[in-house]
Amino acid sequence: MAKIVVTGGLGFIGSHVADAYLAAGDQVIIIDSQVASVIDGTEQESHRHCTVIRKSVEDFFEDGGSFEEVDRVVHAASHVGPVGILKYAGNLGSDMVRCAEYVLEGCLEADVPLCVFSSAEVYGRSGLLGEKDDIRIPTRYNARIEYAIGKTLIEAMTINSLRRGLKAFVIRPFNVAGSRQSQAGGFVMPTFVQQALSGHPITVFATGRQVRSFTSATDLSRFLTSFWDAALESGEFIFNIGNPGNSITIWSLAERVKSLLNSASDIVYADAKEIHGPDYEEAESFEKVPVLGAALKVGWKPQIGLDDLILETADYYSRREDYRHLQVENQAAYVSL
Repeated sequence: MAKIVVTGGLGFIGSHVADAYLAAGDQVIIIDSQVASVIDGTEQESHRHCTVIRKSVEDFFEDGGSFEEVDRVVHAASHVGPVGILKYAGNLGSDMVRCAEYVLEGCLEADVPLCVFSSAEVYGRSGLLGEKDDIRIPTRYNARIEYAIGKTLIEAMTINSLRRGLKAFVIRPFNVAGSRQSQAGGFVMPTFVQQALSGHPITVFATGRQVRSFTSATDLSRFLTSFWDAALESGEFIFNIGNPGNSITIWSLAERVKSLLNSASDIVYADAKEIHGPDYEEAESFEKVPVLGAALKVGWKPQIGLDDLILETADYYSRREDYRHLQVENQAAYVSL
């Protein structure tokens, strides 16, 4: 039984990774500040091989925590989502980098291998995006650009720390989706699905011709549980994890959701800035399609198709409410009192 630490393990990606390791028979320690959690963690806490530490990474280490006797660390803690990051603009990059610095130093001190989650946002451009491609940093600074720069710096810190003895690799995930993902962060798949289930209009931003390649959180987690050692031994440091076979325009996604769920919802264009505020921006990548290189080299490939991913999300939200969305709404109601 391996002992795995998952930072941000109550968030969308982190919780799927944590559950995958638990299903594989490993012991999991979740460290999560609950700032972006999509579950409350009670189900994970009830598992005899899972410990939930409700603290930020920084507080965990400042309170004497360490990664001693840990076998792997997955760093998934981060502010997330095109809407979720907006209120942190100006502090977003420093928050992310400071958190990553604690993780890197903790892994170096304990000699523990590390996987760091970056983002496809780092590419800063449109089209087919490969790991060996140069990345671009637009100077039209906004929260999304700050997020991308923060993730880029964390990548550089991680890879440069290999010279200090760190054993690590970086994942750039592409539009990961599935059960638990919240509309609160501004993510399109759960937003469309919940709108379709409720009969509300399905709101498409900008032209709707943006292209995204949706990746199952289950496929992503399988890379970590089944291909970790191969990734570390491959000589590759950055892994695109995505599903180019699930590439689709946003308008077509809305049509697909409506059809699959037999929804009466209308599909309408909407102004994102009217809904989420004037600081909302679309991604620099109008077309964001992964070129899979390093992941295929080690034997991983995506398996879950787009329709199954939509139906998985719909099944989840047909049986429960959106936990993160409710938390955000309750916080807003409290502030307005």
